[in-house]
Amino acid sequence: MKSIKDYNFKTGIDVGEKGEKVISDFLISHGCKFLNDNKDNKYDLKMLTHNNIPTTIEIKTDFYCYPERTITLENNVEKTIKARDSGNMFIEKECRGKLSGISVTKSKWFVIYYPYLQKAWFIRTNSLKKLIDDNNFYVATGGDPGSNTKGYLIKRNYFQKHFKVKNIDKIWVD
Repeated sequence: MKSIKDYNFKTGIDVGEKGEKVISDFLISHGCKFLNDNKDNKYDLKMLTHNNIPTTIEIKTDFYCYPERTITLENNVEKTIKARDSGNMFIEKECRGKLSGISVTKSKWFVIYYPYLQKAWFIRTNSLKKLIDDNNFYVATGGDPGSNTKGYLIKRNYFQKHFKVKNIDKIWVD
């Protein structure tokens, strides 16, 4: 189980790509076709919708949020891990002194994937930008040491009506 102190940029890329694969598989199982993935900040995936319309998707994977659960350690000892969930969604806007995340994406869709909650929150990127513009969300700073990552904190339950929340039946393994 990763904690915030375990985070670093390399870990973030690996987790992000793993999350992108899960969301890609989910979309394929719902009639989309994979076109390509992308390694710059414009979008993560390009898919062909079930209506044969190309669309781009930005995916952020939040593995710091999880419910209480019991895990089995290597020596077959069970350990209960307490829930960790602030109720917030973090939408990155800046990292390492440069605009990032929602500030630079060119995607049509923005997805926040919570692997341990087995949920993905879908929203059109323009709708997310409008939601941010129309509200005075707190801007938090975090990320790995020295990154000075900034992002909007959005109360998930309060703003859920703006998103399409989908169940993702994939067990996330560290």
